[in-house]
Amino acid sequence: MVKEGVNILHVLNTPRAEGTPNLVLDWLSVGSQMNLRQSVVVLNSTPTDLTDRLRDAAERYVEHDLFSCGRKKFPLISRAVYRAARESAADLVVCWPTGFANWACVGARLAGVKRLLVHSGNPATRGLRADWMARYCFWPLQAINARVICCSDYVRDQVRAIPLIRKSMFHTVWNCARVSGVSERAAAARSSRREDSLASRPTIIMVATFEDHKDHPILIRALPHLIEDYPDLRLILVGDGSRRAELERLAQQAGVAHAVDFMGTRMDVPELLGVADAFVFATTPREGLGTVLIEALAAGLPVVASDVPACRELLQNGARGSLVPANNPIALAEAVSATLRSAGTNSGQRTSGQNFARSFTPQKMISEYLKLVGIEVPHA
Repeated sequence: MVKEGVNILHVLNTPRAEGTPNLVLDWLSVGSQMNLRQSVVVLNSTPTDLTDRLRDAAERYVEHDLFSCGRKKFPLISRAVYRAARESAADLVVCWPTGFANWACVGARLAGVKRLLVHSGNPATRGLRADWMARYCFWPLQAINARVICCSDYVRDQVRAIPLIRKSMFHTVWNCARVSGVSERAAAARSSRREDSLASRPTIIMVATFEDHKDHPILIRALPHLIEDYPDLRLILVGDGSRRAELERLAQQAGVAHAVDFMGTRMDVPELLGVADAFVFATTPREGLGTVLIEALAAGLPVVASDVPACRELLQNGARGSLVPANNPIALAEAVSATLRSAGTNSGQRTSGQNFARSFTPQKMISEYLKLVGIEVPHA
């Protein structure tokens, strides 16, 4: 059916500057164009990276501090979502943290919300205990007819392989990126690059959280080999996380700390992409999609990524970027070196990558989410 003025409630773990909160910002950025009235409830208020942006963009913004409540947090999550759903008169609840989705969606259902979507951004961990934990999460969702949106076919197929879970509840909708804005801002930064600035050095960049499912250590171990070819090479690492201190020590031990800029969380990622010569994405099979690869392509950068299922899927088996065996620093260094040698000479590949990235618009992603619950809205 065509629905006018849809009320949507988004449930987030935290306002940390990472994948799912940024996807919610994408929803909020185009909501008025699609006649969506959107609210956000955050289960834990820290870290506060995106608090102000989420609060400013949402019609309603409510945050709690539930993660310190021990096991009591589970019913408190249900109650928090129940109240937010009632106050926002939600037609649809989108729960972004998979792990708490059963409790959040039960709260939404008790509030009378029948349309429930859950985002799944990483492949399932397998094993006896892990499979039962997945059932603990998905069986309640199955009972109340929630649908689970996987960010890639890889994630969908991994979770569908768990026995005793209904396969039909899982669907694929690829994540989006703010492609036009990234492209324009990166192009402006690239055009202002000066020969006498730090940006004139051969520069590679990786944007990712410093967590276990990424593989920053391999990239840092590849740097000594790269510096042999490019003595003034610069590596920009954008992001933050629990492994930052470990990675800084590793850069010191490898003798490449002078070449690595740990930039932390940044709001000017498109500009940083614009002053780089190549994008490197070292990751593990725990990667769900790698949305930042879309932004890199939108910025016109050549891409070198680990040959893991999610990157293989998004980069179309190497057609959109170079795939390198995972956990192999020498192979990674060789691929990056070859990419730097050819950077700037293949404008056709850059244009092709940008055109491909343009298919990942927020409007398209949102429309595909809404269609799964019987809501049709216009989109560009």
